[in-house]
Amino acid sequence: MRRTLTVSAVLLAGLVGLTPPAAVAAAPPTTTATLPTGERLTVLPSPDGRLRYDVRPTVEKGMARALVHLRLGERDYEVPGTALPYLGRGLDLSLFDVRALLAGAAVPVDTTTFGAALAKQFKEDNARGSFGGQGLFAGGRSFTLAGPRPAAQPRSVMRTVSLDANDISGKPADTGVAFLSNTDDGTLLDPDESLNYFSGGTAKFSVPDGNYSALGLFWTADADGNPTEVRFSARPEFAVRADTTVRVDASRATSEVTWVTPHPALLDDTGFLFRRAAQTGPALLVDFDAGPGVPISVSPTAVPVRTGALQTYPYSRLVSPPGPGTPYEYVLQKASTGTIPRQRYVITAKDVAAVDATYFSEYSSLGLRQRSGMFAFEDVSGRVSHPIQLPRKQTEYVSAAPDLRWFGGFSKYVLPGPFPGWAGGQYEAFHAYQGGSTVTENWNKFPLHPAGSVALLPLDDGSAPEQPAATRAGDLLRLSLTPFSDNQPGHLGFGFSGEARDTVTGHYTLTQDGTPIAEGNPAGVTALMLEQPVTSEPSTLGLTVDAGRTGPMYRQSTATHTEWTWPSRHVEGARLPAALVCLREKGSVDRSCAVEPMLTLGYAVGGLRPDGSTVSGPQSLDLTVGHLQQSAASPVTGATVQYSTDGTTWHDATVTTRGDGVFHADFTAVTELFRGTEVSLRVTAADAAGATVAETITAAYHVYTS
Repeated sequence: MRRTLTVSAVLLAGLVGLTPPAAVAAAPPTTTATLPTGERLTVLPSPDGRLRYDVRPTVEKGMARALVHLRLGERDYEVPGTALPYLGRGLDLSLFDVRALLAGAAVPVDTTTFGAALAKQFKEDNARGSFGGQGLFAGGRSFTLAGPRPAAQPRSVMRTVSLDANDISGKPADTGVAFLSNTDDGTLLDPDESLNYFSGGTAKFSVPDGNYSALGLFWTADADGNPTEVRFSARPEFAVRADTTVRVDASRATSEVTWVTPHPALLDDTGFLFRRAAQTGPALLVDFDAGPGVPISVSPTAVPVRTGALQTYPYSRLVSPPGPGTPYEYVLQKASTGTIPRQRYVITAKDVAAVDATYFSEYSSLGLRQRSGMFAFEDVSGRVSHPIQLPRKQTEYVSAAPDLRWFGGFSKYVLPGPFPGWAGGQYEAFHAYQGGSTVTENWNKFPLHPAGSVALLPLDDGSAPEQPAATRAGDLLRLSLTPFSDNQPGHLGFGFSGEARDTVTGHYTLTQDGTPIAEGNPAGVTALMLEQPVTSEPSTLGLTVDAGRTGPMYRQSTATHTEWTWPSRHVEGARLPAALVCLREKGSVDRSCAVEPMLTLGYAVGGLRPDGSTVSGPQSLDLTVGHLQQSAASPVTGATVQYSTDGTTWHDATVTTRGDGVFHADFTAVTELFRGTEVSLRVTAADAAGATVAETITAAYHVYTS
């Protein structure tokens, strides 16, 4: 059976940011959705409006673990490997439309069982070498999302483009997916018309004259349905002026992705991204994450494309072999433009940054870690998170390049239930690494407390702007603060949100010269986001934020009470640098504001272990007092520290200043309890302009008997 596709142009809507109303606590656009096959997709906070997400497979191996991200005609699709051979043969591509699923589109299957049924069907059909028409798809049964479908709009002159291919075994392809894109105008083909399947060695398209790019995607699987090989066979550029046949045989994919690393490492996860941009309009994107240990081969090219742009890159995670010592991993990706190079990459120290990473958790648990790299040419990105045993300390060697930005997050544990998701932990802002450098990253390091966004990219880099914790435009104050954040600049916690077993509480009060002007309960959302008009006269603003979080996975930093005051005045003619933004709405950004001079706090408990504990006896604490990024900072004049081991009786610590807002506190916390004791902290600080902060952290960290 062969399909002939006709061309239509479709205008597709993108994601729209949400703007919280004045004096209302609201969550940033962090959303979850479930694919028809059960995978849980979590959209990560995205200050620049680009789509960033994590998708959690329902299994750790097999073709269902393999995930293919497609961007076709400005729509994004996340397709499990088990669904690939059935696209157009029973499964409609719309089933995996990310935006439609996030918008709540009705899925016509039971998401708790359909994935397993599809995996079983894949295994059976793979064994017989024929996909579609049987089992789930017997009698021509098909599945699609409800809703209108774009109608084909034939053009005056249509040409038949035949993509002919032999599969990996050398036979005319009856499996595999064919992609065709117009490189003059990316809107010319709608999503369905960019994709077809091979049958009898051919996939056919009906298109107008123009310049095109073709890609054949092939795979093999063993008797248990586990992928054993993936191949990308590309013809990046050719002209269509008459009926045209182009070969994309799997045998052309002769170069296997190979990494040569300074330290021995085992391939844990690997994928390959192919992006073909048109001169105008959206690009075609095919991103295949093959899963653990699956070899990927691609077809090298020598002649640079002349129409539009071609970008490709492999990405892999490699882990240290089992054995003694600190574990390590490599997180690598290497982009190429214009041609597809041979895929053997020799990694040296100058190609990576060495990250000394610690993941803190008071309980032993299995968490999740996502680290996703995004090049400047990408406008959507997401990588599969991988399990990580907690608490943990390891070295991470991460690719560094001038146009490579990293983002991601860390989940303290996996939510119970049929749809595993993120719980606890931290998100991180976009940032870059310098090749050959060594950096330290502490995730969830206690004590946890409220914090705001920090731009980690250069201030003149507007590729991923962050919203500061407090800004003022004229007489409009905007606040954005996230409780339970750690002490790593750029990290933000999960805030007031929790899972079904948690008890999360919250309250805020905003005052002006001591008089309350706004208050509310932000529990149930991620961040406190507030817009509030204030007086045009110079005044002292005050903000009090309470946050509490208890549950089976939380024992430390369970509650915070923070009070800020700062002088504020009318703002006129101010503008933030490119890396910061006052407000983001409907794809546009506003930078016409100034950052308020609120004080910030950073904690470093001496000798803190990854489980959040120290030895009973003498204690030390480094307290860093600063101001919000890009605010008009005044010298910090002093700080105090108190501690408590019972939550009611407070004792003064000895505090000495070390300059530049850094203070050192010494005290003694002794426990004779077998299970140890929680240490609560209370600090205050002030600056020369009259700004103050006072913060109490309940059960900030743990002391135990040695």
